[in-house]
Amino acid sequence: MEQEVVIDPKYIELMMNPTNYGEMKEFDAKGYGKNQESGEMVVIYLKVDPKSGIIKDIKWQTNGCGTTLVSGALFSEEYKGKTIKSGVEFTEAVFEKIKDNPPPDAACGEVVARAFMAAVKDYEERQKGIEREHIEYVSLSCPVEEPK
Repeated sequence: MEQEVVIDPKYIELMMNPTNYGEMKEFDAKGYGKNQESGEMVVIYLKVDPKSGIIKDIKWQTNGCGTTLVSGALFSEEYKGKTIKSGVEFTEAVFEKIKDNPPPDAACGEVVARAFMAAVKDYEERQKGIEREHIEYVSLSCPVEEPK
């Protein structure tokens, strides 16, 4: 007998209407997370208060799955209003915790976290006058289903 899968209504809402989703035209940082196996990618834009280091605004986009949409929405809610430093600490904790998740779910969360870390590197380099693309690649495997 198959067990019924119950999805928390909050997650369904985040899949349908992900918070902070979209492009930011004027940003202080932009970073990409990419899964080379599946082609899934996340871009994160940050608007940062230069004096306090607080993330005033965050936007993100993806070509990914529902799990990535939920992860991006939850992560962006966590980052917004916090300092870059606390965002980095949160992300490092996430890297440790997601290892225990099933590989596809872990990789979808990791791609968002990698995009944030790439945006932090971009922000730090822009403070030094260096502008270039920052991409971080997932380390966890997300198996791609072969067509039947």
